[in-house]
Amino acid sequence: MRRETLAIIWGGGLLLAVLIYLVGPDQFFDSVLALLDTLDFGFRRLILSLGTQLFGIIRALAIALYVVFVVLAVTASARGRHGIGALIVVSIVYALLVWRPYAVSDIPPGRWIVAFVLVMVSAIVMTQRLMRPPREPRWPPFPPRPPA
Repeated sequence: MRRETLAIIWGGGLLLAVLIYLVGPDQFFDSVLALLDTLDFGFRRLILSLGTQLFGIIRALAIALYVVFVVLAVTASARGRHGIGALIVVSIVYALLVWRPYAVSDIPPGRWIVAFVLVMVSAIVMTQRLMRPPREPRWPPFPPRPPA
């Protein structure tokens, strides 16, 4: 074993002895447990505040992506692509997830997360539809016209 490693181990032991002496040998474990409780409380508080901010971000993204999806679906429909059916289905499911006309309490976060995923996937699919090259027109058009 290297001498530097041994010196670090001995130095750490001496530093621990000084720390135990300053805190008091009888209260050392109580002090360590109190420090761990304080760190745990701070960590939980941080997670709670980040969770609240993250929930607001998810709600904002769900609403904005729904608007993006509506614009993409209308654009796809105007260019002759399938989009109105998807717009109707996604709008109904989205409304069932997030709309509460006379709500006493807030909508559960899980519903907003599902709504966010729904409109994100729908917007991606609609974007892919718009990026594909146009279909070749069929000739003769179906159904063929009867001869006159």
